[in-house]
Amino acid sequence: MKIHFAYYNQYKNGIDIAFADNTLLFLSCAEAEKNLHTTPNSQRLIDNLAIDNPLMYAALALDCELQDWADAMDEDWSP
Repeated sequence: MKIHFAYYNQYKNGIDIAFADNTLLFLSCAEAEKNLHTTPNSQRLIDNLAIDNPLMYAALALDCELQDWADAMDEDWSP
């Protein structure tokens, strides 16, 4: 299925994805992040990812790799 567009919906706190065949998918950020263990830095990076690259956020969340990504981002960060 070809993706037509995706964006972060600030009113619903989630990712709206529209496919070329007019199928719509909504991914709730609250549900995707409810069991994550984050630091303030990794939470900031997750929030930015949802806004700046919603397709990557959705892919990580649907593959249950959001925690691994957040952990990796914290390891790469140095004050």
